[in-house]
Amino acid sequence: MTRVFAANAETTAPHDLVAAAQRLRHAVHHDGGAPQLFDSLTDLDGDVLAALQDDQDAAAAFWLNVHGALVERGRNGGVEACQVAGVDLTADDVKHDLLRADRWKYGFGYLPDPFPGRFARRHRLRDLDERVHFATLAARHVPGMAVTFTAANVDDELRTLTRRYLQGSADYDPESGVVRVPRVCLWYRGDFGGSAGVRSLLVTHDVLPADATPRLRYVASPSGDDSAAPAERARGDTQ
Repeated sequence: MTRVFAANAETTAPHDLVAAAQRLRHAVHHDGGAPQLFDSLTDLDGDVLAALQDDQDAAAAFWLNVHGALVERGRNGGVEACQVAGVDLTADDVKHDLLRADRWKYGFGYLPDPFPGRFARRHRLRDLDERVHFATLAARHVPGMAVTFTAANVDDELRTLTRRYLQGSADYDPESGVVRVPRVCLWYRGDFGGSAGVRSLLVTHDVLPADATPRLRYVASPSGDDSAAPAERARGDTQ
């Protein structure tokens, strides 16, 4: 099989990297392994990977596809880890070190990562998009919702995944003045802008009416929540 992650920075544009990551995600889903594609990802030159910084939509699409491929690999009995440009990464690393920009995994979404490695500093997204949480949750817990991403479709796909996930897991009871939301909104509440940001997200995706200000109750969603969330984050369930 031809290596698809080229090693020549002069001939590899961000969209080429995204297309290769799409093929990886597709191959793992349909064939279960894709070892040669993972090998070519290992051999990818760091300077080539850095080209993604010129196109943040492409960067988000690339890392979401890699995350999805690793999760699917784990679902097929393999390990949720690989090397990217010679650096060992797990699916959890991709989510927290790269997709969440500079947010610390243990900071409830309010603190920058105090210990970023060189790879994360060079290749993480510049800006946080809280919707990546729902894309990574869908990849892990709702594989039927999983998609492959391109720079052109990443915004639309994140919007669609977020809406479907929230409409399937959040529940508003106007009589009690409570809306039940998935616990990911608690564990990373700073990513969402706190309680007000969570409510705004629910309004945007038609879970809440625009004038509603219910209390938030954090519950496990029917499809499951982020299995990598530290246990200490689960203290308390309402705001």
